Amino acid sequence: MNWKLFFKRKLRFRDKLVRIHHANAILFFLLSATGLLLYSTYFRSAFSGLRVSVKDAHIWIGFVSILPVLFYLPKILKHLRTLRRKQNHRLNVYAVLTILGLLIVSGLMLTFYRQLPPIVNSVALVVHDLATWVGLPYVIFHSITRSKWFENLSKKKNEASAIQRPIEIDDENPILRRRSFLKVATGVLIALISLPIIGSWLKSYFPEKNVGINPDGNNMNPIPKPSSTDIAGRTGQFRYYTVTEMPTFNSDNWSLTVDGLVENKLSYTWDQFVKLQRTSQLSNFHCITGWSVYDVTWEGIPLKALLEEANVNGKAKYVKFYSGDGVYTDSLTMSEAMMDDVIVATLIDGELIKQNNGGPVRLITPKLYAYKSVKWLTRIELIEEEHFGYWEQRGYEQNAWVKGLS
Repeated sequence: MNWKLFFKRKLRFRDKLVRIHHANAILFFLLSATGLLLYSTYFRSAFSGLRVSVKDAHIWIGFVSILPVLFYLPKILKHLRTLRRKQNHRLNVYAVLTILGLLIVSGLMLTFYRQLPPIVNSVALVVHDLATWVGLPYVIFHSITRSKWFENLSKKKNEASAIQRPIEIDDENPILRRRSFLKVATGVLIALISLPIIGSWLKSYFPEKNVGINPDGNNMNPIPKPSSTDIAGRTGQFRYYTVTEMPTFNSDNWSLTVDGLVENKLSYTWDQFVKLQRTSQLSNFHCITGWSVYDVTWEGIPLKALLEEANVNGKAKYVKFYSGDGVYTDSLTMSEAMMDDVIVATLIDGELIKQNNGGPVRLITPKLYAYKSVKWLTRIELIEEEHFGYWEQRGYEQNAWVKGLS
């Protein structure tokens, strides 16, 4: 990379294109690095305090990455004319512009997610993921095969002194030059590295295999039976996140407490909890990262009913929720907590909520983003002062209302 080009004013057309290309490469590298960190579940749990800062950096780098594209657009026709006899180079320009265009447009939509309905955000996330997992290997391949290092590696050693012998060419004995062989080998290596990651991403869009009721560690008995067999069947798949190691529960070590500013403190063992009157509801589940799951049948106890049973003190202004992981907390205002569709759920689509989805019991807040839907719920506390939850302390907004649902 010729760094001097960034500081020169009067440049030839070719050098201007090279400068734009270098700027775009640097920004794409930074976008890829920050994007992969945000995608990493390890980074989310081990460095959760940095996640919002990395997300903000990713967004701002994305804004800056629009500039090289804008500088290039007035030059595109002239550039394409210089490539009229280089079909592969023209196709590469079209491919890179398509990838960048999809990333920029979908990235802008995800940045301003609060101004868009959830279905639009879901589509934008799919497009952004697709452009990433197809574009990233392609750009890596392009960067390697167009580098000076690769060009030097592709040259034959001792070419001048080599004895040239005629080679018979047929379908069973095609000529494969050194450069062509290295390009194929590079493509295969990148594909082998990328395919497991792409497969993991694609897996999130396919239904989970039924591997048993408690495949993730929880051992609850008795298993509550659904009050209704009329299950619509959800559309979309959950993506499972955690900020620490998932807690493991059984019938003996799980309990739920409702305390704080209440007249009647409540405490339930698992056996007592499953005997409470439950209701079921059909609702949608929206994550702040852009994905949604539609038509989910949840069954549990309305939070409103538990609060009424506890006889909340008039001083209480907020409801604080504690996760059984010992780390995660969040809160709702009293008016949010008293909404009819906020429930303490234990069944999803007629089955016990699995450990990786926050089971055996989790909060469900359909009109609010999912970071308010505390997983592995073990305690509900009525408080007077506003509480900022785990992600709010790290930059998320206290106002978690989904666009169009408030």
